[in-house]
Amino acid sequence: MPAFPILELLDQVTRPAGTTDITLKSTGSVAVGRNGALSVTHIPALAATWAESVRAILPARPSDARRGCTTVVRDPNGRRYRITLSPNREGEALSIRPLPRAILSPEELRLPEGLKDYFVQLQGGMFLVGGVTGSGKTWTLASLLKARAAALGGKFITIERPIEFEHEDTATAVFHQREVGTHAVSYAAALEEALQEKPNVLMVQEIRRRDEAETALSAALSGHVVVTSLHAYTAPSTPQRFLGLINPAFEDNGARDALAGCLEGVVLQRLIPGCEGLVPIFEVMYFRNQHGERLTQMERLVRQGNWLGLRQEMEISRRLGMMQWEDSLAERRQQQLIAV
Repeated sequence: MPAFPILELLDQVTRPAGTTDITLKSTGSVAVGRNGALSVTHIPALAATWAESVRAILPARPSDARRGCTTVVRDPNGRRYRITLSPNREGEALSIRPLPRAILSPEELRLPEGLKDYFVQLQGGMFLVGGVTGSGKTWTLASLLKARAAALGGKFITIERPIEFEHEDTATAVFHQREVGTHAVSYAAALEEALQEKPNVLMVQEIRRRDEAETALSAALSGHVVVTSLHAYTAPSTPQRFLGLINPAFEDNGARDALAGCLEGVVLQRLIPGCEGLVPIFEVMYFRNQHGERLTQMERLVRQGNWLGLRQEMEISRRLGMMQWEDSLAERRQQQLIAV
């Protein structure tokens, strides 16, 4: 029996707007996430030809059946998909996310007003983008990088696994995109090498380990603009999450002082069901005012590890562009993107 045409299936199920993720299982189950809802069907032909079908799109899959892998696959029409293969109790599964054909602008992504301008004006330091898996962190990173490249130009180095968005060089901007596992042995090693290449902006797709966090922090302290993402649930807890990667007991006062001195901004995002598909909502913390002056109270709170104090400071700093979930929800209701 010939292999099941997985890429043709993906092309069909991703045509309707709002399709965010697809899961294929070796049992033949196919789950499609669209606009916050999940529908499941069963395709016997997929189950009968699973090994051949997966091999057709992932020829370099790990030989060890216990190991998974993540890569980006391009179909004959040029559409790209992020695919994660993982073993499970019933066999295997493919978790698939369709990637947009182009990098969307901050306006198209409905990023908070003023966020693009704030990011473009950064001269150095750390900028964190947080959220749960599938909340659109990588989309936000790519959009902000493209906006900064268009406004200022410069040399951009990205460290990713896998490379999800392909940036194009322009007359004033050059992108050097590296994929861990293909172009570098690890995030930490790629970060060390990037520091020797004099980048204006360094983007790390996601930080998960202590050595990665320490190297990124060192790069930010040396004057580079470092933007990265990590899993977090609120804006005030994001610096705490970052520091927890360096020292789980939060006893490293030196790391806290270092982060307090170079942290420039935090954006937290979620996707919620709206009137016409999923809608992003945000929390935003800034560490400078509209004139570029450092907000010493925000820095002091991070230095003290006073995460509750950061929340309180956000409440009284809306005039500076800071935003909480409640503010973002109210804005979306006013825009008639979610139900009142």
